[in-house]
Amino acid sequence: MLHLSISQVYYLRRLLRQYEPMLKPVIAEGAAQVATAEADLGAVLESLYPEAEELATATEQLSRLLLLHQKKELLSAEQCEAIVQQIFWILGLKYTSPEVGQQLDIA
Repeated sequence: MLHLSISQVYYLRRLLRQYEPMLKPVIAEGAAQVATAEADLGAVLESLYPEAEELATATEQLSRLLLLHQKKELLSAEQCEAIVQQIFWILGLKYTSPEVGQQLDIA
């Protein structure tokens, strides 16, 4: 069961929309649901972490990382990017930084 707050789910959906062009699934096709801004994020996490203990750990880590990311004005660009990579990795996605010269509007 997904234990993220409504505001955290909203924030996570915003991140998924914002970074969509730079995200690629790291799981085999059909092995689990793919996280997208429109997906049921609870079902995605449950498909990635079928064991209750793994699901609880992943959800707790995700919650902490989302809280950290929301305070990004206190973080360096490198710290913020590392947090984003960890958030997406928990969701079964690999984040690839934009090419040099490309701009990304970070919300």
